[in-house]
Amino acid sequence: MKVRQIALVLHRYIGVTVGILLAIVCLTGSWLIFWKEINVFLNPQMFQVVPQGDRVSVQFVVDTVRSAYPDLQLNFMDLPRTLNSVYTVQMLLNNGGRLFIYLDPYTGSVLGSQEWGRTLMSFIYEIHISLLGGKAGETVVGICGLLLLLLSVTGLILWPGWKKLVAGFSIRWHSLPHLMNYDIHKVGGILSGVLLIAIASTGTAMAFETQFKSAVYSLAGTPKPPQLTSTIVANSPTIPADIVLQKADLALPSGKSLSITFPREPQGTFLVRKKLVGDIHPNGSSYVYLDRYSGEALRVENSFTTNAAFRIIISWFPIHIGAFGGLTTRILYVFIGFTPTLLSLTGLALWRRRQWRLAQRREANRQITATLAESQKSYPIAEWPWF
Repeated sequence: MKVRQIALVLHRYIGVTVGILLAIVCLTGSWLIFWKEINVFLNPQMFQVVPQGDRVSVQFVVDTVRSAYPDLQLNFMDLPRTLNSVYTVQMLLNNGGRLFIYLDPYTGSVLGSQEWGRTLMSFIYEIHISLLGGKAGETVVGICGLLLLLLSVTGLILWPGWKKLVAGFSIRWHSLPHLMNYDIHKVGGILSGVLLIAIASTGTAMAFETQFKSAVYSLAGTPKPPQLTSTIVANSPTIPADIVLQKADLALPSGKSLSITFPREPQGTFLVRKKLVGDIHPNGSSYVYLDRYSGEALRVENSFTTNAAFRIIISWFPIHIGAFGGLTTRILYVFIGFTPTLLSLTGLALWRRRQWRLAQRREANRQITATLAESQKSYPIAEWPWF
């Protein structure tokens, strides 16, 4: 069997089998490209900030949320990135859920809160990563990513433009429906193919993160970084959040601190994420780990000077969401997310027509067989026409 024939069979049956699931995952992915902006638009009261002097300290924000929610555990804080943005604090609920609290950076007052799973954007996110199926759903989505990657590669192999470039990009708008569907399918596929491969491969890597990380470190010949822990000091308090940021700036002076992850266990560590100049990751891809009691920098991971394995791993997310090219690629990714739906619909139309033609051919063959059988039928001698 030739490569093209194998590609055709795989492309045809994978598309028919999982086309609808791929369309759902990719459509929700398009929504999530601008999910923060959409969330602000839908809930303006929680994000309206009037710049007025200096911002309150990070520790003031920590004290405020701990006072307002004494029974919840502080997990994460996203720092304001512009003059008009807010502090976002994530607290862990007793039922395992997450509560996001938004605070005015100039007054420290609570502007509002959202429980994860009870908002439109979190609902769309859960569909995208798990089809609302929990861990099993995440595995299904990861497999869909692998199949999308295979669909994209086989589609590129089957593209007729390799033989004649003009034919590969032409659409016969006024021809028969099946010819127009075929042309839309081939042109849409080739225009989105490379980016769909990037999206599918990075999405699959994040869905099976543990396995792919191990594979990357193994292929790069780099040992996985060890798990860090703080040295527990009896009766010693956790250092204030403001000191954490100061220590992080001393350990990695360049760049801007964007977030703090707080320790959840007595031996846990602080993690400060920083974004250096030229970093394509929207949340920063340089990390500083600090001891929760002494503030000592336990490990610094500069995204520009660290090992190749780490740089590959941190590139998955910005490539997956189109952040590597700024606003232009993000907008482009929104449209790319619609192409699997278009390809699924046109591919299904082509598939149905093929099935209809096969059914017609089988019926014609049946009639021919029946006619031949009738013509060769044996008659009793008394019924022979010459008697």
